Amino acid sequence: MCLYVRDITLAEGRKLQNIIRRDRNRIKMRRAQVVVASAQGAKVPDIARRLYFCPQHIRTIIKDFNANGFDALVPKYCGGRPPKFSAEQRSLIVETALCPPDLLGQPFMRWSLSKLRDFIIAEKIVESISIETIRQMLRDNKVKLRRTKTWKECNDPKLRSKKK
Repeated sequence: MCLYVRDITLAEGRKLQNIIRRDRNRIKMRRAQVVVASAQGAKVPDIARRLYFCPQHIRTIIKDFNANGFDALVPKYCGGRPPKFSAEQRSLIVETALCPPDLLGQPFMRWSLSKLRDFIIAEKIVESISIETIRQMLRDNKVKLRRTKTWKECNDPKLRSKKK
């Protein structure tokens, strides 16, 4: 028994053609190609060979289109990996970055990412964290750590006359 897409109307056919020709979402465009090929009478193995898809994936797209219509063409993205740090931990990290280090008993005036990381781990806010994760957290909260600029000044009172 062959699996085909349900009968599509002329308006649905035009909409599918517009998706194939003009849509910027490549996944949606390729799924529309599957639906159109099936509506034209192509069998699942033929569509799979022509579009370089797995036959099971073709069947899934056709069944989903028959059940849900054009919503089946839109990719359904999953949430991904759950966050490693809680909202409370993130806020503590941001608060620590905003607080001057000398108020927290540190012997320097400005945070660097590595010093901030060492302090956060020593205070047991988190067990481990990478510098890049700290950078992303701070960037998400619009916190910028400025690099400390150092310079040397000459204490010679005759410096201006020597420069001339």
